[in-house]
Formats: sequence, C-alpha cells, structure tokens
Amino acid sequence: MSADLLEYRPVLTWLAQSAATQVGKEAVLGIEMHDGADANLRRDYGVEVLAAMDNQCPPNLARCIDLRVVIAHCEQRALSGDELIDACETFERNMQLQAWAKIRNHYRALNKLIVAGPDTASLAQCIRQSVDERGRVRDESDSKLPQLRGDIQKLTSQRSKKFDSIAESMHNKGILQQRQPVQRVGKLLLAVKTTHAGRAGGAIHERSQSGDTIFVEPTAIIEISNRISELEFHIKRIEEQVFRDLSLAVLRRKPDLLMLNEIICTVDIALASARWALEIKAVYPDLVERDAGVSLHQARHPLLVRQLGFDAVVPLDLSLGSNYDLLVVTGPNTGGKTLVLKTVGLSVWLANCGLPICVAAGSKVPVVSSIFADLGDAQSLENSLSTFSGHLMRIKQILEDVDANALVLLDELGTGTDPEEGAAIGQAVLEELLELRCMSIANTHLGQLKLFSFDIERAENASMEFDPSNLAPRYKLLVGVPGASHAIEVAEGLGVSKRLLARAQQLATRGDKAERLLADVGKVRRQAEVMRKDASREEIRIQQVARELAASEAESLRRQQLRENEAEELFRVHYAALMKIVEQHGDPRLASKVVALLEKVSLNKRWRDFTKSLRKGSRVYVPKLRETVIVTKIDQRRQRVTFAHGAMQLDLPFCELTWSDVPPQE
Repeated sequence: MSADLLEYRPVLTWLAQSAATQVGKEAVLGIEMHDGADANLRRDYGVEVLAAMDNQCPPNLARCIDLRVVIAHCEQRALSGDELIDACETFERNMQLQAWAKIRNHYRALNKLIVAGPDTASLAQCIRQSVDERGRVRDESDSKLPQLRGDIQKLTSQRSKKFDSIAESMHNKGILQQRQPVQRVGKLLLAVKTTHAGRAGGAIHERSQSGDTIFVEPTAIIEISNRISELEFHIKRIEEQVFRDLSLAVLRRKPDLLMLNEIICTVDIALASARWALEIKAVYPDLVERDAGVSLHQARHPLLVRQLGFDAVVPLDLSLGSNYDLLVVTGPNTGGKTLVLKTVGLSVWLANCGLPICVAAGSKVPVVSSIFADLGDAQSLENSLSTFSGHLMRIKQILEDVDANALVLLDELGTGTDPEEGAAIGQAVLEELLELRCMSIANTHLGQLKLFSFDIERAENASMEFDPSNLAPRYKLLVGVPGASHAIEVAEGLGVSKRLLARAQQLATRGDKAERLLADVGKVRRQAEVMRKDASREEIRIQQVARELAASEAESLRRQQLRENEAEELFRVHYAALMKIVEQHGDPRLASKVVALLEKVSLNKRWRDFTKSLRKGSRVYVPKLRETVIVTKIDQRRQRVTFAHGAMQLDLPFCELTWSDVPPQE
C-alpha cells in the first residue's frame, strides 16, 4: 500500500494533539488501515462522542495514565505512594466513565464498550484507605504507625528544644561563630570556632575552607537523632510493606487493567477524532460495500484547510466505483489534478480507519482492501531510474498486488517518454485495471488517453476547470467533461511572442479534430453535470432532513428518560421524608399502611427491585458520603444496611442508598 504518499502521517500527528491521554496520543499515531480495529466500530464511537459533545456531556478522561507502565513497574518493584495515587485516579475515572455510560445507554456502542470494562472500585477504595492524596501511608494502614509517628513527633520537638538550649549556652560562652544552627550534610549543626574545638562536646561532621570553623553535632542531640532514625527505619519498613501489598493487589488485576487501558485508548481516539472533526468541519462518512463506490460531496484536503482556511479551499465532488470504475482526469499543470488524487486517497484511507473526513454529510466511502498510489516524480539517482522508469516500477508493483477491492491512484500516467509510446503503455495499464474491476483515477496530459474512455464501458473522463478570461485554473473538477492542457493560452499569458504562438496554433490545428470532438462532447456533458449536481444536492438535502428527524426523535427519547429519572429521584426524596415523619409518630400500623401505599406507585418499581436485590457483598453508592461501599450486613425487616467506612462500621437506612453508579462529573 502506498499510503505514505497520501500524507496521512501529518494528519495523524495533527489529530493526536486532540487526545486527552498519552496512551491515546500514541494510539492515534499508530493507526493504520486494517490494523485489526473494526473501522465501523471506531466510526460509531466517534459519532456518539460527537453527539455527546453536541449535548455538552462528553466522556471525561482527565488524569488517566498508561496502565501498561504501572503494571511494568509493579513487575519490577513496589510502586511509590505518588504512583499508587496516579493509578487510583485512573481507576476512579473508570468508575465515573462507567456511570456516564450506564445513564446514557442511547450511545449504544460506547455503552457496550465501557460497561463491559472491569470494576475497579474495590481497588481504588483499597488504595484510598491506605494512602492519602500526597502519597503518604495513612495511620489506619497499620496499628503501629500512629504510635511510631507520635513518638517521632515528640522526639523531634524534644530535640529542637535541646538544640536551642545547647546553642544558647555555647553562644554565651563565645564558643560559636553564630547563634543559629546551620544545615550541613543533611543535619542541623553548630558552627564552632576551631579554637574551642575541645569544648564543643560532639561529633565533628565538616570543616570550613578557611579552617576557622568546625561543624559539630552535640552529643545530646546525637542520642535523640539516633532514636528518631531508629523509629523512622521501622516506619519505612511498614510503609514499604503497605506499598508492596498494594502493588501486588494492582498486579493481580493485570488482565483487567490491560483491558481498561484498551478501553481508555479507544475512547480517547474517539474523543480526539471528534474534536478534530469539529475543528475542520469534518464528518463521519457512511462506510458501504465496494459495489456502492466512493461518493464524496464537498471534499477538502485537511492539510490544505489548515493552511488556507476552510472557505478558501475549492471543494471536490466525485463519484467512483458505482457507475464507472475508472476516471481519467485531464487539465493544465498546477490545475489541481494531483490534489484530486491526494484528497480522494486520504479521504478513503481515513474513512477505512473509522476516522472523520473533511466532506459534507451524505458522503459514502466503500471498504477497500488497499490503496495504491503513484504520485510525484519517481526519479531515483541512487537506483539509476529516470522519471519514466520510476513510474513504471511503481505501476508494475501495483499491478502485481492490486485486487478488485482496491483503490488505485496514478499521477501523470504515460509521461516522461515519447508521447505516442507513453500513451500506448498508459492505455494498456488502464485496460488492465478495468479488467480487474478495481476503482482507479489516472491523471494525464496525453490526448490519446483523453479519447480512451469514450468507447470503454465503466470508464469516464473528467477535467480541471480552466478560466480562459484570466488564463488561470479554477481548481474545480468537472466529471464527464474532458479537458485540454491549455498550453498555448498559458504561454500567451506568460508573454511569449505572438509570432511563435501563431506558429504553435497552426501546428496544433493540424491534429485538432480530436480536440474539437472533446470540446463538443464537453459542452453536452457540462450541461449533464449541472443536472447531476442539482440532483445530488437534492438527495443530500433529503438525507440531511432524515438525519435531523432521527436526531430529534433520539433527543426526545433522551429527555423523556431524563424526566423519568428526575421524577423517580424526587419520589425517593419524598419517600424518605415521609418515612421519617411516620417514624416520629411511632405508630407501626400507620407505617405499614404508608409503606403498602408507596409500594404500589409505579415510580417505586426500580427502587423496589434494587432494595430486594441487596445482599451481603452488594456494592451500593452513598450520596452523602460520595462513595461506593460494600454491604457487610443487611436487615430487610428494618430496611437498613451496615458497611465499612474507613475503620468504622456505619449503619444507614435503605433510603439513603442508591445504585453503585457514581454520578458522572461532566
């Protein structure tokens, strides 16, 4: 495949800038056509993220890290506190992502992808219970830690007071160079005059360059520091064990975490693609079968859009593979023929990767097996190849590898040698491609190839429009209209002498029958092209109306679901308030009657199913704590549950619980 000639790498680099995570950026840069990913699925994810953005509720991947790196570190060593917190934030983001997907099941592809992911709530809870936000091991992680840390705090205070007392005494005796202690070799030391070294009473750690000062740690301070160091050693061992245990807990979930990493990566590709689509006004085209062919409306090359701006780029309308398989494009140099090949090739490549393309809604792209391109000057001094030989080598390789489901793009076919022989070889190549029934676009200046498609089934001519009034190309493709190279007109515009131009015109007229035929046919086909474009625009308008109706219906369903959820939530609030009032009256019969009446309310059905399903080990969400917890004990008669919260066991009524979905943070 010759995709490198289509300049897709710069497009992916641009697209990757919109990714939210490092793993997402790497994944975007690694996208290839037929890379094992389902293009239709990737497209569906992108379409749904784009819709979520339109509704101001896109999925959030902030602070997600590459879990492959976390696992690799776990396999070599224990994670640090900061690394565990970073991983924990990714686990919590997964919980929020799953909650986001569950309440938005109208995004079917994303819902299926995300909800099928692993449950990381228990792992996140385990880390949070042991490590604080700063990556420091909590006192609750080990029963010895509070006592050890308390002892260090006392000894540190004692050392500070002792140090001040010793420094004050020695300074008054004239032993010190300065009253304040200094920080040297990681310790607080006293700056003692060398002449009083024998009176310092402590360990000498360093001398000044002048030799006038020695830096001493007093003996009384050494004893306290040694006790602190011993306690710090015990704490460090406990902390290291906590980090080892948590790292092993993470490592035990390796398959789940690798799966989660893939989900984050997939969602991030969809997010980056959707953001990029909004930036360049791109859409996700319909992916169709090969026989439906390519149908591009208002196509633009994205790199040209970035360079010139969306409105400055002349759009391209083109169909290929349905009514005809071969398109022969003619026109003047710098008229945009090569840009047509690159725009079509890149659009087909991106669409086959499940990515958006810069076209109007209603565009269709078939699934292709490969894209082959011979673009630009194929000359190679290193391999002793002329321009013609270089083109032939590429074309030879293409003909060896191509199949009926491929797209072939040939630039300046038959050039670089004798025009008659070049045209003969070019025609033979086109006949071979037609026989294979693959989709092909070929650019040429050769008159014989212009005439070739008139009598051939499933072949069509096209030209780049030329403005004869100012002798400049308009960069617009006219399908069904063969064109001329306009070399004499261009030469006149460049100021070539009239005598030379007259002679050139006289010589050109001798073989002008074919050109006159092309002009006549072109006039008729131009009119047909206008009618075809009018019909195409009407078809696009009808499709747009249909999409808007479908989107309106989906939005109505979403709003209906939202209203039902709000009504259900409001019912539960009133239910809880009413039950508190009944309990205050202390009348069991009244309570039974109220419960019986409320049980019959349809809004209570999902809530009733939830409470009946509660078991020991069930995961529930506690709104007032903003935490997901695990039920350790349940009392259906009293309608209460018990669960662990830190070191405490809490008891709450059913009405203060809800499903384990954490409310999404948008």
